[in-house]
Order: sequence, then structure tokens, then C-alpha cells
Amino acid sequence: MGARLHMEARLPALILAAVVAMMFTAPAGLAAEGGRAVDVKIILAVDASGSVGRGEFHLQIDGIAAALRSPELQAAVRAGPEGRVLAALLIWSDAAYPKYPTAWHLLETPRGFDDFAREIEAFKQQAPGVPAIGGGGTGIGDALVFALTMLEREPTPARRLVVDVSGDGPESEPWVPGAARLPEARALARRRGVVVNGLAIENEHPGLLLWYRENLITGPGSFAMRATDYSDFRRAILKKLLRELSQGPVAALVRAYESRGDCRRTC
Repeated sequence: MGARLHMEARLPALILAAVVAMMFTAPAGLAAEGGRAVDVKIILAVDASGSVGRGEFHLQIDGIAAALRSPELQAAVRAGPEGRVLAALLIWSDAAYPKYPTAWHLLETPRGFDDFAREIEAFKQQAPGVPAIGGGGTGIGDALVFALTMLEREPTPARRLVVDVSGDGPESEPWVPGAARLPEARALARRRGVVVNGLAIENEHPGLLLWYRENLITGPGSFAMRATDYSDFRRAILKKLLRELSQGPVAALVRAYESRGDCRRTC
């Protein structure tokens, strides 16, 4: 009887895992568009662990959506050699909790950017069948391995592969045995030629930027940036995405943004 009750309790989680698996594998057909390469294939990996309140999670979602709709970022993508980027978002927390990936989105036209922003904003909804934020510890290594697998399964050729991790704390001890830890995940990213960048939200851990630089980022040109708190996230994520997606002359957009008065205190 106890085993039956345990299985019944697990059924919702198993059903949710199956839905997530379908979301994870469905978008692979994007490569069929003439086999055209993209300048960057990027995953925005967003922290939804137990230290992240609902309002703080929403500030991350709103900040990313606003960045995607910004004229500066869209101009940066269009100025690349291919003029297009393939992007997905991944909500992560502890290894004991499900991951929530979006579909892959082709960022080439204003509609493509807006479609991606709209799917991201759907994570703010609270309704049956809509994933909620996670909980538990800060499973950065497990999230990074999941993101690397997403990149590997999506066949579109890309000039650069990037995982963009944002979070408010260092990696914690996973709640499940055998979960991937950050040192091995970081080494795997290095072997696969994937650049890992970080956005450290320092509302609770003032030294997190340094920790990200020493323990998270890897790959040619990798970098970490700081958001002083969640209210600063919108500014920081736009600047970070400009740096990640800008190439050639568009780097001037980053320099112009950095010269703004609201950037000097934290950049």
C-alpha cells in the first residue's frame, strides 16, 4: 500500500517530466531552414532556486523580455556575419527539481525577438499546466550539463556556442546523489567548445562576481558581470547580451551603453 501511494504521489512529477521532455526535443527542426548557420547559439539559464522569491524571479523574466525587445540588441544581432541568432531559455534550480526549457527561437526579425520574449513571459503565469519556479538548492553544475545537452541536440550550425548563467548564489550541495557538479560541468563545456558566461546577482552574496569568475566562466572571451540586486538585473542583462551578441562595428553599442551614467557604478 505504501509503495502504491508513493507512486501515485510521483505521477504528477512524472507527467510534468514527460511534458518537459517533449518541449526539449521538439524544436530541433529549426536547422531545416536551408541549413543556414547562425552567429551564436545561446541558452539563457535563469536561477529559480529556493533563494529566489517570486518577485525576484519576475524581475529576471521582465528584464530578459525587455532586452530582447530593445532596438540596441536587435541591431547587434542583425549586424553579425549571418545576421541571426538561435536562442532558448532554461529555468533551473536544484537537481531534484525539473528543468523548464523554452523552444529554440530564431532571432532575426522583430517578430522572432517578440515571440521569444512572449514565451519567456509565460513563466510568470500561474495556471494549471504552466510551470512554476523551482526551489531547493543552487544546482549550477546540473543546470549547465542540461544546457550543454540542449546545445548538442539542436543541429543548426553556429559560429559560437554560449551558455549565459544568471543567479544569486554559489553552487550548493545537491539534494540528490550523483548530480553533476560545477567543476565537471565546466570541464565538459570547455571540451565541447562552449563559452560559459555569468551574471552574478549580488543581493545576498557580495563576492559572487569573483566566485563566478573563478568557478563558473570558461571558454575564449568568457566573462562575468554584476547586478547589484534584482532591481539592477534589467540594466545588467541588456548590457551582457549586447556584449555576447555584438560583433564587429556593433561593439560601439556596448561602449555607448557603458558610457551612460547609470552604468558606471556597477559595470
